[in-house]
Formats: sequence, structure tokens, C-alpha cells
Amino acid sequence: MTVRKRSSTDRVLDVLSLFTEERPAWTVEMLIAELNTTRATTYRYVKSLYDAGFLAPSAGSSYVLGPRFIQVDRQIQQTDPLLRAALPEIARDSSPLIGAKVVSSFYGDQVLSVHVEKLDQDIRLIMERGQPFPLLFGSPSKIILAYLPPYQMKNFYQSNEQEIRRRQLGESWADFRNVMRQLRKEGVCVGGHIERSVIGVAAPIFHAKGSVSSSLCYVRRKEICTDADIAALGDMVKATAARISLTLQSSNPEQNGKSNGMPAPKMPG
Repeated sequence: MTVRKRSSTDRVLDVLSLFTEERPAWTVEMLIAELNTTRATTYRYVKSLYDAGFLAPSAGSSYVLGPRFIQVDRQIQQTDPLLRAALPEIARDSSPLIGAKVVSSFYGDQVLSVHVEKLDQDIRLIMERGQPFPLLFGSPSKIILAYLPPYQMKNFYQSNEQEIRRRQLGESWADFRNVMRQLRKEGVCVGGHIERSVIGVAAPIFHAKGSVSSSLCYVRRKEICTDADIAALGDMVKATAARISLTLQSSNPEQNGKSNGMPAPKMPG
């Protein structure tokens, strides 16, 4: 297998990837040690990111993520095709059964919460906007996993076989495939193992026919949630996710020459 040579762009992105909630501030010396780059090269990367607004100076000669990210986040909220399609549709669902609404998007090998609307003030959520989750973690993620193309699903199984067994999703590829097939048959995934105080009912969103890209999840507090509530939430979330999918697909270039700006997501590797 040919290994692609890493470009300067890759290395600049490596710098940004180091800024996390656990380690939000980095000095140039820390970056040099972590990235094993020269001082001149590291300063050049930091200067480029600072000039673009992606880094900002902080205490002790350190840097933190800069204000450009705030600008980019606002632009995403205003222009993202998924949010533009989803927000008007989920606003139509005003049932008191819905304690929270979560729109999640699939990229890489994880699912990211891109919109969280909390309606029940007593509900407790860890699914905040910008929070990533593995594909095996929660109903918004697993419903996306269930609709991945077979080759992607099999690659995922081979890379996560032990974790799939631990989560009791199948002792073999055939078992796992059957579990995913059942989720597709039901059209929703019901979960509550992440946050044991809530029940989440999620349905897939397709940016093109057969191409899953996102999910919609309606959440209710477990202590007040009945089987009838779960069934009603499932009907609502499936119908709304289907309307969002139709809106996204209406701008499919194959249908009317316009792009919806959403390429088919693929897992790395």
C-alpha cells in the first residue's frame, strides 16, 4: 500500500487537533515537543493559524483556539444544508411527549450532535451541540450505522468486533448484520443506555436516496416514558426525518441540477 506523504496542510491541521477540552492551551515549546517539529516550522504554523484567526494568544505565552471558529460556527448555523432542512421540520413537532430534539451528523468514524433543543427543563442530556459520539454509542449513532452500505458496515464490524460483542450486538458478523437489518426494518432505534435517565428514539436522515448522512432523535425522561410514548415518538421521528430527507434530496443535482452540498460520508481507512 502506498503511503501518502503528509503535506504542510496536514501538519497545520495536526496543530489544531491538539487543542481539546482537556488541553485547551498550548505554548510553542509544547507544540514542538508534541509534534516533533523544528522551532522555525512550528512558529510558521502558529503564525499562519494566528493570522487567520484560528489561534489567539493566552496567558503564559500560550495559545488557545481563536475567534474565527465562532465566525465559522455562525456561518454553519446559517448555511448548513442539514440544519436549513431540519429546523423548520422539527419545529412542526410540538408534542408534549418530546423532551428534547437532537440532530446528529455522521462524519469520519463518529457522529456529531449539530443541533440540540431542550424542551423539558428537567431532562438531563450529555448530547450537547458539538459533542461527538462513536457509532456504537446511543440511538442517534446506531441508527446511522444500521443504514451504512454493506462494505462500510462490514469494515466497521471487523475493526470493532470486540466492542460489538461487549455491547451484545452480535457474536459474529452474521449476528451483527441481522441486528442492523432489524433496525432498518423498524426504521428507528430506541436507546437509553448512555444516559440512563432518558429514552432516545432516533430515525435516519438521507441526503440522497440510500445514502444516510444524519439522524434525528426525540428524547423523553425515562421516569415518565411509557411504551405507548415510545411508539408515538417513533412515529413522529420517522415522519419528520422522512420530510427532512425529502427536502435535502429535492436539491440533489441528479434531480434538478442543484447541489445540496453534502457528499456521501465515508469512514476513514
